[in-house]
Amino acid sequence: MNFPASSTMDPEALEQQIESLKQQLEDAEELRHAITMGSVDAFVVGESEDSKRVLLLSGAYARYRQLVEEMQQGALTMSRSGEIMFSNHAFAELIGVRPIDLFRVPLHSYLAPSDRPKLDGLLAPRPGQSEVTATLRARDGAERRVRMSLVSVNDDFITLLVTPLSHDEEVAGATVEAIRNGSVDALVVGGDQVVMLDSAQRFYQAAVERMQQGVVIIGAYGEIAYANQRMSSMLAMGKERLLSMSLEKLVVNGDRGALQSLLEARGGTSSQAQVRLRRSDGQVVTALITVTAMADGQKMCLVSDLSLQKRHEATDERTRKFLGMMAHEFRNILGPVRHSVDYLKRVESLDPESRKMVEIVDRQTQRLLALVEDLRSINPKE
Repeated sequence: MNFPASSTMDPEALEQQIESLKQQLEDAEELRHAITMGSVDAFVVGESEDSKRVLLLSGAYARYRQLVEEMQQGALTMSRSGEIMFSNHAFAELIGVRPIDLFRVPLHSYLAPSDRPKLDGLLAPRPGQSEVTATLRARDGAERRVRMSLVSVNDDFITLLVTPLSHDEEVAGATVEAIRNGSVDALVVGGDQVVMLDSAQRFYQAAVERMQQGVVIIGAYGEIAYANQRMSSMLAMGKERLLSMSLEKLVVNGDRGALQSLLEARGGTSSQAQVRLRRSDGQVVTALITVTAMADGQKMCLVSDLSLQKRHEATDERTRKFLGMMAHEFRNILGPVRHSVDYLKRVESLDPESRKMVEIVDRQTQRLLALVEDLRSINPKE
């Protein structure tokens, strides 16, 4: 916007310039509000007419947000300090509050004191584990056991999936862990009948079949002696077909050495590695395999599908880049507004009412600039 070199301006021209500034500020505020409320479906971007293109926002944000809001599991995005930056409705209902009331509230305050160190493990720069079980305390004092799973991590934010556990799931999980550690020699059935574990396979299978991870037991010669339903679904292959197959044959050639090292490792501690598994339909699944030696010489493999997690991370990265680009565009819009306001503040002939309006535009511009800087912090490279 051009201004006269003189420090005095025609009142009518000055009023027109102030109205123009107000209109630019309102346009920027309306655009920011539309993005915040999810009302924007697309943007036209490009430096020249030949390079302009339509960039859809709905595919990268709206459908993803709708999925997260409607899912039955709780979803959280937190800062590295543990403050909640986003909560979907499912998690807010577990606590008994509105999602907006959780903003900037430490998640630690809703955990039982004995479980807070578990959350610290997930918040560490290099988490030692990707999943913990903890007790949530709602606002009314009610307690609920949940499983908190790490979905994505970057330098500033952490995303968790929170799944409520039923009593049966807790018992099943504890039973599987006890069996895996060799702590269970027998089961008591019906209150007075002792069933040795060798003859209690149906109870063992019932617990393992409920797990969300794939489970494979490898025999002494490397053959698959047992696979649960989750493993069968992961590989798109019937359990009967998996039996007696070599797990090595299901691994992509380049990752077989890592699997072999896992299976040959000695000692009582678990070891893990990331490998790629080939499904029966030819697709490849990236998985984290944890191998634990069993007392009878067999190996138990817990298999976690990482493909979905990687897709979420890729979506998050695209969203961060898009928001960084929008922050850059906002700064370009607000730059002339700010310079114009600085000029008007130096005009001595402004009447009190006009100067008051300029000050309002100045304050609101500063607020928008602060919001833009927050937006840029999501993707500081942009």
